[in-house]
Amino acid sequence: MGATAPAEGRSVLITGGAGFIGSALARRLHDSHVVTVFDDLSTGQREWLPPLPPERVIVDDVTDATAVRRAVAGQDVVVHMAAMMGVRRTLENPLGVLEVNVDGTRNVLEAAADAGVDRVVVASTSEVYGDAPTPPYAEDDLTAPKTNYAMAKLADERFARAYTEARGIDHTVLRYFNVYGPRQDGSEYGYVVPIFVSRALADEPVPVHGSGEQTRDFTHIDDAVDCTVRAMGPAGRNETFNVGTGTETTVRALAETVVDVVGGGEVVTVDQPRPYTVDRRCADVSRAGRLLGYDPETSLRDGIESLRGRRRVVTAGDGPQEGV
Repeated sequence: MGATAPAEGRSVLITGGAGFIGSALARRLHDSHVVTVFDDLSTGQREWLPPLPPERVIVDDVTDATAVRRAVAGQDVVVHMAAMMGVRRTLENPLGVLEVNVDGTRNVLEAAADAGVDRVVVASTSEVYGDAPTPPYAEDDLTAPKTNYAMAKLADERFARAYTEARGIDHTVLRYFNVYGPRQDGSEYGYVVPIFVSRALADEPVPVHGSGEQTRDFTHIDDAVDCTVRAMGPAGRNETFNVGTGTETTVRALAETVVDVVGGGEVVTVDQPRPYTVDRRCADVSRAGRLLGYDPETSLRDGIESLRGRRRVVTAGDGPQEGV
């Protein structure tokens, strides 16, 4: 990882660490750092974790300030990924979004400040940009969140900066753009890539909602984790980074690529658009490239190819949905 990576041997606490991105990060850091995972296992899976001793797998909730304080004590770095995610899930439980995504983040930041943690990395989302002007979006561009989830994540970012100013704790904010890969949720509460791949593997119709010309920046989990590790190092201090690829892909092109790669399914159009959708979304990743040396390597086709041979790509309930 070079000079941008965090020093080896440091203790790292990952909240939401048994989920999709969190567990991938835990596996990446396991051989070089002392990793502890904090997760309520409501959506994450213990079997996704590297071989950690029992005392470093803490099953608890970020809304419990006492439990968070105990877990944070003695850590060098905290990577905060625990969150309630997904448009449908968060619309159905608006108070839960505030409790988990706002109060939980405040608990983590308060505990980290009291414990003298070197850095708190806060997982945010591309959804904070909402219907901002034409992409690609740079980190200093206008934010215009459309959902309670996006507003909560933007509040998390503001909390992190406020704690840096008031308590002197260093932070990093990571805005993830449509991260996909193994172990991601493909249920009715899930995300478009695993849903499309699962349907194509089953030779079922692959549904494109609305015009299909909506665009997204689909980021493979390996690239997302690479950027995350780089941002944990000194160059990420008190910075905000987009975690994406800089490539804008229409949803219809995604569906067609999935069908072509998997060799099953058929693209069908569903007239009804999904709620709270936006027309375009794409990351400007030049800051991460300049400061971190981040250079995403996985094309969308290669990423889908890596999922093609998996009989069980996803099932209902798989994985937390941080940072999509």
